[in-house]
Amino acid sequence: MKLINLKSFWPAIGMFLLATALFCIPGDRLPDEDWLGKISIDKIVHIGLFAALVILWGLPFIARANAGTDSQRSLRRTMITIVVMAVLYGVAIEFIQGAFIPNRSYSLADMVADALGSLAGGVLLRSQRKAAMNQLKN
Repeated sequence: MKLINLKSFWPAIGMFLLATALFCIPGDRLPDEDWLGKISIDKIVHIGLFAALVILWGLPFIARANAGTDSQRSLRRTMITIVVMAVLYGVAIEFIQGAFIPNRSYSLADMVADALGSLAGGVLLRSQRKAAMNQLKN
């Protein structure tokens, strides 16, 4: 793999900071869930945030990969690591909400949504990785 420019991670860092800030908002400052609760907009937001996190962290690695077999294996391991770290972040943030954020609670459903979003981001990254590798081979 080529050297990765740290500037390419600014979008990922920004998304991480935004997600963390949103997850740490006290519960009494969140809007009341009337009709939004019925369509589970909260879970959709979790899925979207985590998919975006995984994609933004993975794209700089894909952009700098080369077509060599070792590079492909290394890139695959990196993508798996990003997905696993996102899932662990989702679990950690739920425990933090339950223990430290006023009027927020631990939610297994949010953890599942975080994991689904991470996996969805991983699937999208996988297709992007394959497309990038095919382009390098041609």
